[in-house]
Amino acid sequence: MLIKPKVPTEGSGGTRLVGIMQAVGYNSGGTLKAATVTSEHPNLKVLLDADTLEIDDDIIVCNPHLLPYTETVRINGQVTTIEYDNKLKVGVRVLVFESEHQQQLYVLSLSDE
Repeated sequence: MLIKPKVPTEGSGGTRLVGIMQAVGYNSGGTLKAATVTSEHPNLKVLLDADTLEIDDDIIVCNPHLLPYTETVRINGQVTTIEYDNKLKVGVRVLVFESEHQQQLYVLSLSDE
């Protein structure tokens, strides 16, 4: 029997945020976990906490705002391009959602841990 997690009222901001995400976004078909980036884009790899095998980019789906990208914007009537750096550097901690059958891993955001 699965039990839906309760919203935490104690702990650090990061701990409470993860707890809220687990409770509000609860899905019995997967798990929210913490991980560490072990290889950068374009060969992105992550290592889940308490795991020994790296997850390859073959099954990783990533929030595109964490990867390098450019954006064209209009500022005071002038068009300009802004370039954003890769946020997924080696050693960076991230929050991921691992699907039930472990066929895909979703990198959601940077972690404050």
